[in-house]
Amino acid sequence: MAATSPSSHDPHYDVLAASVAGTAATMLTLLAMLGGSSADTVLLKTLFDAQLLVVELAMIIGIAGLIRRDEAQKRRLSHGAAVLLILGTVLVGIGAAAV
Repeated sequence: MAATSPSSHDPHYDVLAASVAGTAATMLTLLAMLGGSSADTVLLKTLFDAQLLVVELAMIIGIAGLIRRDEAQKRRLSHGAAVLLILGTVLVGIGAAAV
């Protein structure tokens, strides 16, 4: 019985998790520098808070994906963090268009 070799197309979830966490940290820095000062309505303040929450969760889940050993957990956490980062980016775009 021949041993199966790993596919050369296996995703590298450490790289995905690290890039998501790094991008989320950059977005958090930019959001913190911008602040909610331009948000003068309750809707804009809520949107700003939602942006921060989603991007923070993306960063935390991305870092958790980095420190996990189990590949299945690493894959789920990396994909979850990427989805949250995309959602955070959409929220930032909506917030920028609303201001």
